[in-house]
Amino acid sequence: MMRTFLFISLFLLLPGCKEQSTNYEDYNEKDFVEVQGLIIKVEKEFAYQDRKVDVTYIYDLKKDKPVIGYEDDTPFIPMAGAPAIILVHKYEDGVTFLGGLGYIEDEDNMVKRYLEKSERFGVEYYGIDINLLD
Repeated sequence: MMRTFLFISLFLLLPGCKEQSTNYEDYNEKDFVEVQGLIIKVEKEFAYQDRKVDVTYIYDLKKDKPVIGYEDDTPFIPMAGAPAIILVHKYEDGVTFLGGLGYIEDEDNMVKRYLEKSERFGVEYYGIDINLLD
């Protein structure tokens, strides 16, 4: 009887011990600002009735070294090189989410200039060592 109680207790407690994931819904929507970004890496896993897409993106494209962000299990299915709308938290560094695909109004020239700069320097993404992302 006691062993059964311990087994059931452990079964119920263990799921609560795993690391909590952070979701956009955990934050106040007003604490984010939209910035223009670019998808640089997409990892897809498809199984029967299950899909997982992990995305690596960059933003602050005007900097010499753009900021890298990640989102695991995104609802989007982007392609590497696609423009993206990145939601950046105003008060917490490193808290970002993929907000959508496409351009922020009047920001399409920023992506174009960034890609032209990358091409001039002969790299895929200027300021990013894509080989270090693996």
